[in-house]
Amino acid sequence: MTKLLCSGKRRPLPLSTLALVGMLCSSLLFSFMLSACGGDGANGKIHLTIWYWNRSIDDKLLAQVSKQFPNVVLIPEKITDYDNKVRTAMAGHKGVPDIIAINSNIATYFPDEDQFVDLNTLGAEEIKSEYLPWKWNLGTTPDHRQIAIPMDTGPTALFYRADIFAKAGLPTDPQAVSERFKTWDEYLQAAPKIAEATQNKSFLFDDIYNVYEMQLMANKEHYFTPSGQYIGDQPEIRRFWNMAVQAGQAEGGTARAVEDWNQAMNNGRAVSFVGAVWNKQILADAAPDTAGKWRIARAPGGDGNYGGSFLTISKNCEHPKEAFEVIKWLQSPENQLFAYKDIQLFPSAIRALDDPSLNQPESFFGGQRTTQIFAAAAKNVPLFYTGPNDTKTDNFIYQELENIQLNHKNPDQAWQDAQRSIQRNIQLS
Repeated sequence: MTKLLCSGKRRPLPLSTLALVGMLCSSLLFSFMLSACGGDGANGKIHLTIWYWNRSIDDKLLAQVSKQFPNVVLIPEKITDYDNKVRTAMAGHKGVPDIIAINSNIATYFPDEDQFVDLNTLGAEEIKSEYLPWKWNLGTTPDHRQIAIPMDTGPTALFYRADIFAKAGLPTDPQAVSERFKTWDEYLQAAPKIAEATQNKSFLFDDIYNVYEMQLMANKEHYFTPSGQYIGDQPEIRRFWNMAVQAGQAEGGTARAVEDWNQAMNNGRAVSFVGAVWNKQILADAAPDTAGKWRIARAPGGDGNYGGSFLTISKNCEHPKEAFEVIKWLQSPENQLFAYKDIQLFPSAIRALDDPSLNQPESFFGGQRTTQIFAAAAKNVPLFYTGPNDTKTDNFIYQELENIQLNHKNPDQAWQDAQRSIQRNIQLS
């Protein structure tokens, strides 16, 4: 199910809890110690360790670090069960790598910001202007410490089946689709037309949670303010909820593609969805029979972001200046451009987004040059804040929306139950 790839439905335990786990897992930590502790080697060179997960950083770039910095030996460690192992190492204060990649759940590390180097002390301000402002701000803690620099992003857009839109009498040209569906209300009005044109075999949306989440991801406010005040019960968030419920109830609304998303995309049961740029490859893999039929337009309701990663430096690092030079080089505009072309990591560096070599025709999308849609969206994402409890909060919303969709739960009752669960979680945090 694609929405789970970047949303982090299962949040790891806080470091305070994991301290006990760290004591019980000394043997596990010991296995990491030799590979995860940087320092000076016998050859006089600086040894730096970096942890990352598969395809979060381009392996080809990692292999070039020692050529770019002859005095540095970079020791990469590709980790599975990533967050749990990072948090366990940090809680036990053993085997922590010098450089740590962190996913879009960067805010969950804010309570432990003192375990990271403030990159402003190493010159981060000098490169700030090279990156998208909203992305840079996501690595800034409420205390204004810069604990991370940007890697990739996940700007959102509207994916749609041009052939079925044409059958329903809807526009098919991406520009015309963007003009027709500027709001979610306008987008929803297409649902009954899809139903009528396909004898109720196709649906406009994939599932109601995605309708909710993509509205939230394009909004200036999410669940908490930087001061920690909960605002997820406010009318704006409730409006997103109501739109999702309405989509689920509409004729031709949602395909309820929860566990069978791939099949729904391939057989035409779901004919559009708002998703991140990384959905392009997922869709192509999931729906090979539909190649050439999909197009991409700007998302209704505004541009948002869903996913994207960061690089940090641990306070345990003995050579933070050198580590900063390494991560700065890895995420330079030139190298972000290389990583996008090689493994589809969409850039956060503005200069990379403007490179004309990105705008190549894509056969799966009927020859459309879709990258320019996502580049424009990335530049238009509003500044927003995510807090340490955002993902847990979103989990409760997700659970109750799925109860509505799959178990026919009363929407008002589901909203009240979600809010009660969220408030209990806040009190326990």
